[in-house]
Amino acid sequence: MISAGILDRDSDVPLHEQLAHNLRATIVAGRASGGDAVPSTRALAADLGIARGTAVAAYEILAGEGYLSTRPGGRTVVAEVVGSSTRPVERGDHASAKTAPAVVDLRPGRPHTTGIADAAWRSAWRRAGGVDPVSDVDDVRGHPPLRDQIARHLGRTRGLDVVPDEVIVTAGTSDAVLLTVLALTPRNVGRPLRVGIENPGYPRVRRILHRLRVEVVPFPVRLDDGLDLDAVEARADLDALVVTPHHHYPLGTRLDAAARARLLTWAARTGAVIVEDDYDSEFPHGRAPLPPLHLLDPGRVVMIGTLSKVLSPSLRSGWIVATGELRDRLVATRADLDPPVSQVQQRALALYLGEGALARHTARRRRDYRHRRRLLLEAFAGIDGVELTATDGGLHAVVLLPVAGAATEQAVVDQLAARGILVSPLSGYAVPGAAVDVPAGIVFGYAEPSTPVLMTAVAELIAIVRAVASGPRLDPDTV
Repeated sequence: MISAGILDRDSDVPLHEQLAHNLRATIVAGRASGGDAVPSTRALAADLGIARGTAVAAYEILAGEGYLSTRPGGRTVVAEVVGSSTRPVERGDHASAKTAPAVVDLRPGRPHTTGIADAAWRSAWRRAGGVDPVSDVDDVRGHPPLRDQIARHLGRTRGLDVVPDEVIVTAGTSDAVLLTVLALTPRNVGRPLRVGIENPGYPRVRRILHRLRVEVVPFPVRLDDGLDLDAVEARADLDALVVTPHHHYPLGTRLDAAARARLLTWAARTGAVIVEDDYDSEFPHGRAPLPPLHLLDPGRVVMIGTLSKVLSPSLRSGWIVATGELRDRLVATRADLDPPVSQVQQRALALYLGEGALARHTARRRRDYRHRRRLLLEAFAGIDGVELTATDGGLHAVVLLPVAGAATEQAVVDQLAARGILVSPLSGYAVPGAAVDVPAGIVFGYAEPSTPVLMTAVAELIAIVRAVASGPRLDPDTV
């Protein structure tokens, strides 16, 4: 029988977290092998003298982390957490190193999707697909019950007083940005739409704007003080500004209350529209969330949200919240383009949200991601010359390298790729040709793989970064 260790009932650490820690330690130490059955939650609870719910919560943590898995018939077993999935390619075989398949994808933007399709998820989709489709789309803003549930969700999680008429269903962030930009018109006749963006920032926003032949104005974002508001306030000719005030992507900074007030004052003075990407608001990791910009100035701020990080980007589901004239222009543009999200999917999501399944899933993921974050902080602690940042929220982190330059970044990226581990260079988020002070760094996500696979890959990353920190030369035969 797998050892559950000793539980300290006088500790401040909840019993389910203690139990998960003890079981995890047993698996990592090799005292339980892949495929070994674990006791049922009922039996474990009876053996330890704890509530069954405590055992269930511990098993949910370990299943989310990848240490436990469910077999047909309902049996819970120890997952196969030790294997060759992260084995480095042979260093002498340069040809195979270039063509080796990606086995651990740590590029950011990928949540952990194992376990989403639980009973609540399957039930919602079964019921949504079990009715005849309507003859046409009745409301281009989206399925009314889903818009109602999104409004309720934002009220609970972000403190917004939103009515369903102010919600437009979108196919994720890209669709929301595209729709918003198409709905805007230049305030000055004779020139293209002029939109400010963060630099570095989300590359897809920049690509969408270029596709639409929008004039892009990049504004620096710095590690220490975030968005350069002095540079923003010096411009009075922007039609819109796209920002991630809650958790900047990828540097992890956020706009504090004073900065938000300055930004909204500037927008009111110049007439610019603020496009607020409420990125990573679901995972604040220990710091109190600040109110959305939309809450502070709903008439001037278009807020974009998505289920990509909570569920999956492959679901292609999100929303826009807008009021007044902005809302009317967005709805008119949506009517011209047609809604991109199927009614079956919208019905399923309405049921999933309305029955509390999304809130429960988010709580489980929040526990899992906080545990992973803690492991990362411990793994990188004490490495001289190397700093781990952007960890106050979200699902990614940035390793700042001690040696400047894109060549250093690319060397680290290539070394990891040779070992079957994919990451992104920090310089890839900068606007090409624009002045920006971005240090050399590696951006990696920590949500998608199981925790054991993640930490094995992180050990490879640390070994390579140590080689960078210890000398000016990165030699593949020394790491």
